[in-house]
This record gives sequence, C-alpha cells and structure tokens, in this order.
Amino acid sequence: MAEKTAATLVGHIEPSDDPPITDADIVIDRQARCALSLVQQLLERTGLARMLEPQTLNVIVGQGNWISFSFQMQRGADHSSLDVSKNLRRTKGQAQQGKSYKSVWFRSTGIPSLHFAVIPAERLGDIFVRGHVDAADPTGHPVAHLLRDFLPAHGVGSHPTPEALLALVTPKSLA
Repeated sequence: MAEKTAATLVGHIEPSDDPPITDADIVIDRQARCALSLVQQLLERTGLARMLEPQTLNVIVGQGNWISFSFQMQRGADHSSLDVSKNLRRTKGQAQQGKSYKSVWFRSTGIPSLHFAVIPAERLGDIFVRGHVDAADPTGHPVAHLLRDFLPAHGVGSHPTPEALLALVTPKSLA
C-alpha cells in the first residue's frame, strides 16, 4: 500500500532589503502592545478615558520597562472632577519652569498606579496630561512601591515589564 503524502505550495517570495525580524523585535512589539492596553485600562479605571482626545494618546516603553504616557484632553473636559474621584488623589507637583501656570499632579490608587500631571496650556482651553505607570501606589502599597518603583528608579533592581503589570489588572477568566 502506498504512503499518503501531503504538500503545501508556497508562492514566490521576493527578498526584502529590510532587516529580518528578530525575536527581540517580537518581544518589543508585545511589550508595547501590553503597555498601551495597560494605560488604556488604567485611564478607564480612573475616569480619565472619558476626557482624553483619543488620537493624541501616546504611550512609550522606555529603557528599564518604564511606561510613559501623554495625551491632550478634549476641549471642554471638566478636569475639576479629578479632585472628587475616589480612585485618585492629588500629590505635590511643581510649576513648570518659565510658565505662569502650575501643573497639578495626581496619583491613582492600586497596583499598578498612574502618576500624572494635568498641565494647562498657554492657549485657553488646551489641557495636556503627562505621566507614567508605577507598579504600585506608594500610600496603599508602600513596600511594593519601594521594591518595584523607587529602588529601580535609583538603579537597584528592575521595574516589572508591561506584560507583567497588565496581568495584574486584566481580569482572570474563570475556568
């Protein structure tokens, strides 16, 4: 009896001048997508998602897994509601150098946590938000903040990856 064989036809592939995709490229892309998803979920949790101008959201994973974000608020967004949010508290901030207006700093509660500044722009009605993701809120989780944020920021240890932080906020499916 003859053995059955199978074959797959592959179309003609042209060589590319682009460098080949490496495993490191795949990891970087996965971390960037996890960071974006993490920031979006934390913005939802804090109520900031309803205020942001979606096309202005910028999320960056920097060296050491630090996640930074920025966006412009929608014109007319009532950012004064941030002061009454149960998921946020105001923290001490500094005025931007050379500017007559002050930024207002907030921190969200929980693990992970957002730490961000609401910055009024020179043009009336424009408000920007810039911040970063901490692994933990220092008030509610001081040891986690010390080990995962403060020490890594000062060269001791490493900040958790975006993928690891996303796993902390993504609901686990029930089996």
